[in-house]
Amino acid sequence: MGIDVGTAFTAAAVGRAGTLQMVRLGTNAPLLASLVGMHPDGSLTVGDPAAEAAGRAQVPAHVFRRRLGDSTPIAVGPRSCTAGELLATLVSTVLERVTAQQGGPPGRVVVTFPAAWGPYRREQLAEVARHAGIPRSEVTLLTEGEAVAAHYLSTRPPAGPAPIAVYDVGGSTFDATVVRTFRRRPTGPPTVGVIGVPESLEWFGGVDLDEAIVRHLDTDTDGALSMLDARRPEDAAVLRRVREACRRAKEELSESTEVRIETELGRPVPLSRAQLEQWIRPNLEAGLPTLRRVIEAAGLQPGDLGTVLLVGGTARVPLVATMVAEDLGRSVIIPPGTQYGAALGAALIASYPRAEPRRRSA
Repeated sequence: MGIDVGTAFTAAAVGRAGTLQMVRLGTNAPLLASLVGMHPDGSLTVGDPAAEAAGRAQVPAHVFRRRLGDSTPIAVGPRSCTAGELLATLVSTVLERVTAQQGGPPGRVVVTFPAAWGPYRREQLAEVARHAGIPRSEVTLLTEGEAVAAHYLSTRPPAGPAPIAVYDVGGSTFDATVVRTFRRRPTGPPTVGVIGVPESLEWFGGVDLDEAIVRHLDTDTDGALSMLDARRPEDAAVLRRVREACRRAKEELSESTEVRIETELGRPVPLSRAQLEQWIRPNLEAGLPTLRRVIEAAGLQPGDLGTVLLVGGTARVPLVATMVAEDLGRSVIIPPGTQYGAALGAALIASYPRAEPRRRSA
């Protein structure tokens, strides 16, 4: 099984000898909202039920994932939890749902993480998996960039060993990684590894773009949203539905030039792709040097790359691909099902036995 805990959504896939399948984690979809909330009885819940919790009784992953390893407690309603506890709650729920749907627990689990994480946070993530009920011997940690590249290469074997740049424009981060295929095996998944120094920017992503749309809607409705009290369950429900409508509008603008956001606040609110691009452009301009630095840290120039992969939910905003391509002076590829690539790549790696270390001859 492969698990990709994103800052906005979590995905899981299973693999058997290279055959891959996404697992339905949400109510009617593969993706599970990366959100932990508290039931009235004080127990923790995740995903859609967590979204129904009012006010401070819910915490999104873009808050607790980046604080993994920080012992400062995070308030979930009246409870105080560490980031590791919240992440373990999310991972254990994924494990339970996969086990129920597949008729048994997975034999090996590969969990992805941002390539810029150092040894301490990686060790903390391994502990999270253990607390979630996955034996340490069955867990493998893999960078998100390697997972994405492995899945991409499994569908399009490269003509040569040219490196791949992965630019992940996710829920609340920009992550840049360069990976290389080090050797090819007759059977099994592509063998990839990070080269150079990956970087991660944690100050902008799809969640922030959603918030910009919410502010636009609030302004257009004369502050109707600002008058709601998130501590009241009925108002929290309205806010949840409005935020979901704003997220859908963002996704629709990847195909349309203008949409109308239908909510219960009154008249439909128009939103154009041009407005969306105006909000995102300054952050993209600030983030592009990160990708160039990562490529240069690998001892490469853009022309040395075999492929530039653009992944993450925000990658579907047309301006993102346009600006990255113009900055690098070359084309970029947005793989199909970009939100699932890391989970599928992790499942691909998990579906094969671990490579045994070579033994030296006497």
